[in-house]
Amino acid sequence: MALIELEDLPAATNAVFRRRARAAGLPVLEYVRRELIALAGRRVPLDAVVDFLAEERPGHPGPEIDSGAMALLDVYDLPAEAWSVFTGRAAAAGMPLSDYARRELIALARRSAVDDAMLEFREAMERDPGLLIDMEAAAASVRYSRGL
Repeated sequence: MALIELEDLPAATNAVFRRRARAAGLPVLEYVRRELIALAGRRVPLDAVVDFLAEERPGHPGPEIDSGAMALLDVYDLPAEAWSVFTGRAAAAGMPLSDYARRELIALARRSAVDDAMLEFREAMERDPGLLIDMEAAAASVRYSRGL
């Protein structure tokens, strides 16, 4: 069983979500909840398998629902539509729902943007007021390194 409460995720994942939530002015659990709902609303490649299984194998077993998966309902208070999407995707991936959700949360945190890098620079300057960073140059460097 893979727990998916924020504290049970890797430290780097936890830090990214906390940083993003702080920048968005939201409590971290509400921010993660919104990210999960948005992810459920986006079509991903695995959805083709979900569609196939629904059409060709309507009796295909669902994913294992363990106590870690229940955090999707209890901790993140996901709506039924998002829950349904994640259970379909987990079943298509052949993994327990908690493992699938944990993997997706980690992937969400790894998909960093220029804004994420800039937030890290700002945090570094807050921790060390003597640290002087040219934020425009840093942003340009990050965009350049990512081919933007």
